[in-house]
Amino acid sequence: MIPKDPVFLGIDTSCYTTSLALVDGKNRLLAEKRLLLPVKAGTRGLRQSEGVFYHTLNLPQLMEALSEALDFPLKERLAAVAASVKPCRRQESYMPVFRTGEGLAKSLAAAFGVPFIPATHQEGHLMAALWSAEEKPPLPFFAYHLSGGTTELMLVKKIEKKPRYGFDYSIIAGTMDIPAGQLVDRVGVALGLPFPAGPRLQELAGELDLAEDSPASPGFSIPTCCREGKISFSGGEAWALRALARGDQPAQIARSIEHYIAASLEKSVLQAASGYEAAGVIFMGGVAANTYIRRRLRQRLNRRLPCFFARQEYSSDNALGIALIGAETIKALYSDPT
Repeated sequence: MIPKDPVFLGIDTSCYTTSLALVDGKNRLLAEKRLLLPVKAGTRGLRQSEGVFYHTLNLPQLMEALSEALDFPLKERLAAVAASVKPCRRQESYMPVFRTGEGLAKSLAAAFGVPFIPATHQEGHLMAALWSAEEKPPLPFFAYHLSGGTTELMLVKKIEKKPRYGFDYSIIAGTMDIPAGQLVDRVGVALGLPFPAGPRLQELAGELDLAEDSPASPGFSIPTCCREGKISFSGGEAWALRALARGDQPAQIARSIEHYIAASLEKSVLQAASGYEAAGVIFMGGVAANTYIRRRLRQRLNRRLPCFFARQEYSSDNALGIALIGAETIKALYSDPT
């Protein structure tokens, strides 16, 4: 039985962020808490064992902070607990960091006597993007997931409600080597920026802009490599390291990498789109929060395929989408008990 005025808790423990979110039965965000995992200066990431350790430290304090932010006892209204249990829906998909959030979610669900809803990190990103975007594409549509661990173009065909709320989708394009976010982080660390480097790389490149609405300009043009929608980003990393070695201006290198990613994504979408019917493409994931990349894609793609974007604060890793999946799963089960 769903309690009166139910709320739904979402937990996401990705490679670099611990996240909690709480939504109500009308899909309104009531509270959220996030913490970035600490990464030692000059390094390019964390081992999975380190991520697991930091999540175990973060989860109790975030849970306490979330509870204190509410004006009601969580136990009186909690209807379900959802968690990302793996990166994506593929059977072989697995990362130890997600077991920390899954363990807490299952423990809370058992303690409060409510359902536990498993979800995937990728579907959480998609759900948060659809919730936060100013406009949403009708089905079927493309969704480009751009992060430190993933660069995948998905064709989303329909919404699934049982056994849990989710999406019927297939991967049709992406990267042949490193993901877009890994390119950003590797170049950023080489430029002396902290990891993860996305926000600071954008700040560095932004030194070249005179105004927010200034035309998207590349700095230096890096040749792109994209075949049948599949991108190779390793050439961009090699170019950036050579540019740094010859003493090129760091802001120009940063802007050129932004432009290179945007140009590669444009080619990828247009090459892949030619074989499918889709109403538009929505971009999600940490790389999709970059202001220059968003602006460039709007300028170049909207003429052929409408572009949609998750709100910038919900492009990066968050538990909002996971909480929404939990809410929609329970509502679907109770609205149609067959």
